Amino acid sequence: MFPISMITGEPLWNSLPAAKIINYPLEKADYKPYAQARLCISNDDLHLQMLAFEVEPEDKSVVGAALAFFPEEDGGKRYFWFSTNRRGDLFCKFINEADGTETDVTKCVAVRIYSGEDEQGIYWCSNFTLPLSVVEKFCGVHYLEPGHKMKGNFYKLCDGKRPHYGSYYPTDFTDLNPLKSRYFGDFELVTY
Repeated sequence: MFPISMITGEPLWNSLPAAKIINYPLEKADYKPYAQARLCISNDDLHLQMLAFEVEPEDKSVVGAALAFFPEEDGGKRYFWFSTNRRGDLFCKFINEADGTETDVTKCVAVRIYSGEDEQGIYWCSNFTLPLSVVEKFCGVHYLEPGHKMKGNFYKLCDGKRPHYGSYYPTDFTDLNPLKSRYFGDFELVTY
């Protein structure tokens, strides 16, 4: 179970637990780019950081996260999807698998994208902020407290010259719909 820290104030990213994306089940060679996600919830917002580190990242390289805030109601079939590609194109939506609807919530999400380079290669990062008022609008409630259980998954994907498909929780990428809720794992809100 991955912990989501409940905080006050702004996130101190390096002090939060990191979910390392290491499951690349289709990769036959050794190209498994390092990627990680960090999450926390403040009084008013969800904060999500997705970081990818690649030697030569392609524009098609994507980091993504799916988060179901109230899975006890529907098994996690209503969730928020966050993703950006290397260029900084942002995609955020609320997905309801039960009725097949998707609602674009990109305008509700603040994102800060940055990149850099060091002696090992290029890193790029996306910091998302989703107001809990948006969660309340789509889920009917937003009251979250320590011990609350959520579901979701984190992804590192690319359909480019060096295709790769990785996730935090194991995912069957041969499935026609590998990003669906059946591959979500457990999260729990904690006070550390």
